[in-house]
Amino acid sequence: MGKKDIVIGIPSYNEDATIIHVMSMVAMGLQEFYPEYKSMIVVADGGSTDRTVRLANSFRVDSNIEKKVVKAPRNKGKGATIKKIMQVSERVHASMVAIVDSDLISIKPSWVDYLLRPIAFGHADFTVSRYLRDKHDGGITKLLTYPMVTMLWGEEVRQPMGGEVGMSSELVKRCLKHPLFPDDFGIDTFLTTVALANDMRVHGGILDAKFHESTSKYAEPKKHLLGMFKKVTKAIFEHEVEWKKRTPMPFHQAKRPRKLDKYKGPLPTSVTLSRDALWKAGYEILDGKRRLLKEIAGDDYDTLITTMHDKSHLDGDLWAETVVRAAAAYKQNQDDKIIELLGAVWLGRYASFVESTERMNLNVAELDVHKQMLYFLNKRDLLMDIY
Repeated sequence: MGKKDIVIGIPSYNEDATIIHVMSMVAMGLQEFYPEYKSMIVVADGGSTDRTVRLANSFRVDSNIEKKVVKAPRNKGKGATIKKIMQVSERVHASMVAIVDSDLISIKPSWVDYLLRPIAFGHADFTVSRYLRDKHDGGITKLLTYPMVTMLWGEEVRQPMGGEVGMSSELVKRCLKHPLFPDDFGIDTFLTTVALANDMRVHGGILDAKFHESTSKYAEPKKHLLGMFKKVTKAIFEHEVEWKKRTPMPFHQAKRPRKLDKYKGPLPTSVTLSRDALWKAGYEILDGKRRLLKEIAGDDYDTLITTMHDKSHLDGDLWAETVVRAAAAYKQNQDDKIIELLGAVWLGRYASFVESTERMNLNVAELDVHKQMLYFLNKRDLLMDIY
């Protein structure tokens, strides 16, 4: 393998229905926008048992693009596959790396240019994607990672878990050296946090509506959502405390989101959620951890228990305070039960968010997401005091 300018990585696991489409769009994007660059497409597979690897190996690329299909640690998760892609990029001394998910239906060749151009022009070290998403999709992002990252680092990154990112070689190097590199779902938040912690330039904008298979996994929140919540939360809570040195974002800089009234393109896939299932799963966990909840929530204990039991509204201010107190508790005692407890409360907050935005359009629902971020901003001083 000779030196490359660009590596486009595709982490994969049992995606034989979409892998060829994603590889095709990536190859077309490289040909259209970066024909003069030495490029490589790397598919890093985490142990697929379907035809994903066979199809990826059979895919033909043009002579000026190299293709490599590599094995990542089996069944470890997305983070492990991305780490493998980064290691390959270091071996070929790539100056730019982009990552795109292997289950994307809506990917276009132009996405390659979007992810790489700010880095190629020296305007950014990290590009993050932002998509049009259903108002009820992305409950971890909307209610935890977006407001928490903004509160800690003083910079708005609306979708820290977007999936598609671009990175400079310097960011890749710092991530690979980091002792907390996660194996699984915490990887997207980890990349964002490392970039912000190292004062790297972050660029973001809207790609399009995103269509991918993960929107079908909301039916069983306990099975599909809490595991992801735990890994993402650990990635935030376990990171170094350099955020304490950062100047918090003033309220007047937290601009209201722009309206989508001029947008006439495709709308995102609708997400169907059962509020009862969210409430039930949350209360079952909470009921078994009452002592721990009392230690963390303090005076809010009775309100939280009653709210979760009665399925009444769990507001954004109470949720933000619970997250802050849980973060401080986890700092003192890195017990996974604290994160499991917080996940239970999050399910109640998610159910409340779904109910309050049920009759809203995307524009108005986004104002509720923005309001949640403001609640977190208001708790930064509390976190500084108790962390």
